[in-house]
Amino acid sequence: MESSSQPNHYRLHHLGIGDIQLGRRPGHIPGMLPFNLYTGRHHFSVSPHGGLYHVFNRPIRCTIEHKDSGIDLSHLFAGVNENEFINRLFIYPDRPGFQLATRLSNLYGEPTAFNNWVTESDTEITLRTSDALLQTVIGFRFLYDMTALRDYEVSVV
Repeated sequence: MESSSQPNHYRLHHLGIGDIQLGRRPGHIPGMLPFNLYTGRHHFSVSPHGGLYHVFNRPIRCTIEHKDSGIDLSHLFAGVNENEFINRLFIYPDRPGFQLATRLSNLYGEPTAFNNWVTESDTEITLRTSDALLQTVIGFRFLYDMTALRDYEVSVV
């Protein structure tokens, strides 16, 4: 994130974090900007193309439990479909660990498959860990949106 101000605090829920959620238009969310205008874009590769992504360009902290101190995020990407609605979220915690899978299980219940949580609202939350990059990624998508699953991807260059 590029701002040095205090982080925005949002609650993690079944559609994303606070107002940054599946099914919303990123242009209506303060702090979201198109990926192509993001100065850190050269550090990331996005698929299918940069025009389908927005980045939250402010410091952000999400909380999971009621009395949680929060998790600082280093990046938050939102993929949009052809109608400009968010159909995939990629959330990168600042530091891996924090027993994140356990904490997500406390919020969403036990995962239905390896590191996949399905909520009552037909939303799937996945937790991906890359040992090579020591980076944890939490992704949100609607369970039935196969295009978001297959075609939308963010990776560090």
